[in-house]
Amino acid sequence: MKTNEPYSKLALIYDRLMDHVDYHQWSKYILDLIHRSSREVNSLIDLSCGTGSILSYLNQSIKKVYGSDRSKEMIFAARKKKLADVGGIFINDLKHLAIKDNCFDCALVLYDSLNYLTDNDSLRRSLIEIHRILKNGGIFIFDIVSEDHCRQHYGDFHESEYWEDDGYCRHSFYDSKNNCQYNEFRIVIKGQTYLEKHQQKIYGIDYLKSVLEELSFGVIGIFDDFSNDDSEGDSGRNHFLCVRL
Repeated sequence: MKTNEPYSKLALIYDRLMDHVDYHQWSKYILDLIHRSSREVNSLIDLSCGTGSILSYLNQSIKKVYGSDRSKEMIFAARKKKLADVGGIFINDLKHLAIKDNCFDCALVLYDSLNYLTDNDSLRRSLIEIHRILKNGGIFIFDIVSEDHCRQHYGDFHESEYWEDDGYCRHSFYDSKNNCQYNEFRIVIKGQTYLEKHQQKIYGIDYLKSVLEELSFGVIGIFDDFSNDDSEGDSGRNHFLCVRL
């Protein structure tokens, strides 16, 4: 079976797949992190916006909100929602952002999207680009999943869901030697089956802190799984609040 690009077919059922996610609460958490930074944010871009679900909440509190994503299919799905008051939604690659210097007060890379940068060079190039498009003192917020979480929940994980002629079957497994999480999806669209293979690199907190600081980001805080608690590195999701120096 031909392997399709990640999210090229998954985009068509992504919102159904993610219907358990409370984007309203997630947006409130992002706004709380921004408040903790003590910076004024009037312009924000979600650089991994997917189908744009969180944008419809963030634009209620921030004057100018934009979204971008590498997957054109995810962007097409977001545009179909015709989100009111969102400044623009466009295709973009984190490693080569088609955005002018010093444009935004805040940049987001959410839902472990940073883990899709599967080598150190791609990670560094992306962080350099994010630094470039932020204004001086601008805020960068992202999250990552931990190795403990991958080992515990996705070492050898299977799930499936089908509705009418659509659905998916997922197999996840963790490669501890290379610190990589793999997710294979068999996606059914109108009775036709497609294969997607996703790979994520699981980075350690100390390594990320060192790279961020080297590239002139200040790390304001790292928080544990949607809380105000300092992360100890073993939570399911670690949230970074950074500032462009």
